[in-house]
Amino acid sequence: MNDPIITFNSNLELLPPEDIGKLQELAHAVETYRIVATAVELGVFDALDEPKTSDELADRLGLQKKLTGKFCNSLVASGFMQQTEGRFAPTDSSKAFFRKKSPFYQGNLIKLWSTTRNDRWSRLSEIIRNGPEGYERGLHGVFDAGFVHAMAEGAVRGSLQKTIEFMKNYPGFRNVKTMLDLGGGHGLYSIAFTRMNPGLSSTVLDLPPVVTQVTSPMISTYHANRVTAIPGDFTTDNLGSGYDMVFASDVLYREKTQLDAILGRVHSSLNNDGIFISKHWHIDDIVRDATAVYFDLMFSLAEDTDRVYSSTEFSRTLESNGFEIEKVHDLNTPFHPSRIIVSRKVAR
Repeated sequence: MNDPIITFNSNLELLPPEDIGKLQELAHAVETYRIVATAVELGVFDALDEPKTSDELADRLGLQKKLTGKFCNSLVASGFMQQTEGRFAPTDSSKAFFRKKSPFYQGNLIKLWSTTRNDRWSRLSEIIRNGPEGYERGLHGVFDAGFVHAMAEGAVRGSLQKTIEFMKNYPGFRNVKTMLDLGGGHGLYSIAFTRMNPGLSSTVLDLPPVVTQVTSPMISTYHANRVTAIPGDFTTDNLGSGYDMVFASDVLYREKTQLDAILGRVHSSLNNDGIFISKHWHIDDIVRDATAVYFDLMFSLAEDTDRVYSSTEFSRTLESNGFEIEKVHDLNTPFHPSRIIVSRKVAR
């Protein structure tokens, strides 16, 4: 059956009520992302250590010359490359975020974004029609070395620095001597916290392959001798005991029953009056927290459960598991709708 013929307004001189340019911008945003992600994958920005013609770049990377010329033009049009007298060079932002030697390199995060967009978002209409596809989070599943490196790259874009600033100004942190970094992966929070507090020792708990491939090398790189890493699964394993503080960053996006079980173990691991600090994305305003709204939908494309909560809902869950809310702090970064929720253990 053929699609019906579209009938336009009989007055063909009538303009639409508003400019449709925003739709065009959305399409360009998709194209720009694909162009930039491909450039990072191909090593274009690393290869442009000195300005090059597109032919020289193609020779360096083994690319097709004519297409490389058009590709470079597209990168110039997108604002991520500049051209002078026929030679191409990265812009300052590209040097900062797309070169592997930069401390703010985002290549692993871009790869992760591409994977989720290919695996889930490309089938959005199908999943909305038929329901979540279902998927298992195995021990060696999504939380591999590449994923943890991507999380580290995401952290250094601002949320790590904002968290450090908050902890510097939080009076209770000065008395903390022992800390558990729950699912701490890259260990950057523990490394930063021990630098700020000379009396603090921190333990990073994460999955065995993460500890071996990421956490331990990171600790060695930063010479963080008061940070240790132990392998384990915080969703099932005993967390130990005797901690003055437990810190959890972006790891408690869990359905309610599992979240309660984890928080129960956190409660048991803390000393009396111990501090639990949670830093997660929350949906408190649908428009303002759009990044978290999209994140929540992405989870729901894989499984029929809620994993992203409002800060009020999360605080109530903490209270029902033996914690008293001390402070809710908005980190207020544009693409990180994170709230730090500080709570204390109370006797049950």
